[in-house]
Amino acid sequence: MLNYFQPLIKQLSERSAEASLSILGISHPELRQFLSEQFNKPVGDPNNFLADPVFEAIFGWEEANITMDRLAGALLERSLVDAMDSPPAELKDYAFRKAWKPYLHQLKAWERLSLTKPQSIVITSGTGSGKTECFMVPVINDLVRQYETLNQPLVGVQALFIYPLNALINSQRDRLRAWTNSFGDGVRFCLYNGNTPENEKSSKQAANPNEIMSRTLLRNTPPPLLVTNSTMLEYMLVRQVDSPILEKSHGKLRWIVLDEAHTYIGSQAAELSLLLRRVLHGFGVKPKDVRFIATSATICDKDNKALQK
Repeated sequence: MLNYFQPLIKQLSERSAEASLSILGISHPELRQFLSEQFNKPVGDPNNFLADPVFEAIFGWEEANITMDRLAGALLERSLVDAMDSPPAELKDYAFRKAWKPYLHQLKAWERLSLTKPQSIVITSGTGSGKTECFMVPVINDLVRQYETLNQPLVGVQALFIYPLNALINSQRDRLRAWTNSFGDGVRFCLYNGNTPENEKSSKQAANPNEIMSRTLLRNTPPPLLVTNSTMLEYMLVRQVDSPILEKSHGKLRWIVLDEAHTYIGSQAAELSLLLRRVLHGFGVKPKDVRFIATSATICDKDNKALQK
């Protein structure tokens, strides 16, 4: 049984270790390295950071009565549906097949977020129900439509995905690579956190044209999709070296996504609210022109009425 789930267990262990180090906020290199080694010991080791894994069956979510192929050319761009259906071989696990039917809550989110007049929504459903697809598909669809209309690479940040932890930021890389691969440097993204290098080897960057892999390139040609956290956003607004990102994105911001929105409570929520006001000002846009999206698997719980409010 454990052998069957070994790849998943390894991934869970690595992400849990990274998330824990991120929460602890340890900046001392030697201490961080030591804790990383302790946290990443193999499952089964008596000194392992993680307890033995527990697997629990869950019920499926209601499917919409339409396939992705039928949505192509109507609600979604056909080129995006094709790209999601046939990602690179090494990213086949992130395929979203044409014959599949999206969940009903995903379809409802796509329809609402595709309206011409900006709509803001809260996406709340159980863990594993595809909340990421609810906002990522319409955002990429919007960018693909622009790219194919203009017939040139998009420059300037149009979408901000804000995550509370670096581990959550990094977890989106493969999905974004899979779904934007077909468009080359036309629809690019960047994961901007404390681990983003100042420069990257040209050969590595050339092999991944749809991903901005260094801060230097991010400042030179900001991508339309930026995945980051509140700390890096704060830096971006005040650091002179990052000012080109704002200048080249002025008036273009259209999407702001807050993932795991329930983690922002009390003073942290107040700080984020004020930060978002400064973000709008820094990017030169009005709130009415931006689609705000919040996601959470917790807010929908029946016992969390206060949190829902």
